Amino acid sequence: MNKILLINRLDPQKDSDTKDKVFFMIGDMNKPSAENRLIDVLNRTEIISCEDIVLKYNGVELDIKVQHIPKIVKKLVNEDFDIYGIYQLYNPEE
Repeated sequence: MNKILLINRLDPQKDSDTKDKVFFMIGDMNKPSAENRLIDVLNRTEIISCEDIVLKYNGVELDIKVQHIPKIVKKLVNEDFDIYGIYQLYNPEE
């Protein structure tokens, strides 16, 4: 299995209204209760809409502004989610 992961640099100084696909690697995503709780927490935020959320086997991909990452991290940590990584996957077509 290939274990190489190409990622883009996130620019916290980027002041733009464009959204980027940002991946959050979250623990216990193999449990349906964690997935359901994650969706509930994200839906309660004023930052993300349902169409901005894509669940993955080991986390969630959110279509968000880079500036919203700290707010989302704070919300997830306050809800006792374990976050193991935050990154934007490299897409050569962009």
